[in-house]
Amino acid sequence: MPLLPSSFTSLYRLFLRTSSASVLHQSLAVRNIRALWRPIFSDAAHVIEKLQAKPCEREQELLRNWLRNWETQMDRTLSLLYASATSRGLPHKLTRNLSQLYYAEYDRMTSRRYPVWNAQLPKNSREYQIPVPDTTQKALNKEEKARQAQYLEDRAWNALSFAVKMAEGRDKLSLGRVVVKGKLWQT
Repeated sequence: MPLLPSSFTSLYRLFLRTSSASVLHQSLAVRNIRALWRPIFSDAAHVIEKLQAKPCEREQELLRNWLRNWETQMDRTLSLLYASATSRGLPHKLTRNLSQLYYAEYDRMTSRRYPVWNAQLPKNSREYQIPVPDTTQKALNKEEKARQAQYLEDRAWNALSFAVKMAEGRDKLSLGRVVVKGKLWQT
């Protein structure tokens, strides 16, 4: 695996310092902000690696254009983070809220419980059987209420996602991306 250029690693280190300062070096907020932008830098690193592999002319030109646009986005993102670090105005509120949103989404995703295979149980154990749905009125009402809550939550996240994409497109900056990695809680 070839090394990434020093300009990229320097930009990433600058981003790490600026992101920490933008949330006043609060450890949880720093972790959330960095996790929010880490996938963006990962994508750029993959593009740089593809460029170093010497692809065909057409693909090379597409990758270079993508990288140029990405560098412009990162310059503007760093400007936003710097403004957040030096003032307590709108940029600071934005980074604080992004950190809190990331934490809330991460918490929501990791609190879901998924079934897991237990080697101690026989193959035909009751735990592996599909449960018979409860058809009582109370259970149906509870299920409908949960479905409506999920629908409302999805609509709210879609609206927020749309607003973020519009802001990113208008100002040509990046506000990060939520990617949940690691173990999810299991029962």
